Amino acid sequence: MKKNIHALMNSLPDEVISHIKHLERMRQDFVANVSHELRTPLTVIHGYLETLIEKAHDDTRPWKNIFLQMQSQTIRMEHLVEDLLLLSHLENEDEQAMLDSCIAIDPLLKMIVHEARELSNESNHHIELKTDSSLLLLGNEKELRGVFSNIIFNAVKYTPGGGHIWIHWFLENQQAHFQVKDTGIGIAKKHIPRLTERFYRVDRGRSRDKGGTGLGLAITKHVLIRHQAKLEISSEIGVGSIFECIFPIKRTVIK
Repeated sequence: MKKNIHALMNSLPDEVISHIKHLERMRQDFVANVSHELRTPLTVIHGYLETLIEKAHDDTRPWKNIFLQMQSQTIRMEHLVEDLLLLSHLENEDEQAMLDSCIAIDPLLKMIVHEARELSNESNHHIELKTDSSLLLLGNEKELRGVFSNIIFNAVKYTPGGGHIWIHWFLENQQAHFQVKDTGIGIAKKHIPRLTERFYRVDRGRSRDKGGTGLGLAITKHVLIRHQAKLEISSEIGVGSIFECIFPIKRTVIK
């Protein structure tokens, strides 16, 4: 598919290609600007709701549950704005963050797994971590932390209580692999090719209940592209899923 798109683009006149790029930049700028402008009013609304909830008087106490629901939706909108801004940043070719920091993946994953266990809480997931501590990665730590967190936290959210989650960081076939395997609810094969599309949801109601923005895997895809890596997904309904990020050997460092 990508080869066909590149071939089509190369066959178009220069002025058409320039116009397409101009429209794409306008779209990116529009999304970034709207998202940025939404930040301030959402912050103000969130602040007032916190005050109303924390300092409820007799005349406002009956409204507390409504205020809590409003606050929950405001927080969800704030997360959505932040994800849209991040995605816009990642798409902007002129904004190339440093991608050559040497990152120790072992302690990074240990921190994320600690957070995942807190997220699991009373669900009592069995989370196992196995890493090659000598295998380091060249990249942007903040971006990669977001990728690893998103995949691990999704495994927690979509694995029933008492289920198993295995997290593995290893070197194989001259490539570095970050793999998360779970015994979750699984995903039908027809959905897998579209999972990295913006706002694509397998089950819209369930995804919203879990607090997702619908942009996590789209952001993951763009971060991996920036790191010359790829995402592979396999899943079976009622059995579980495997999400695997595969990095080229040129991005690895052996300690």
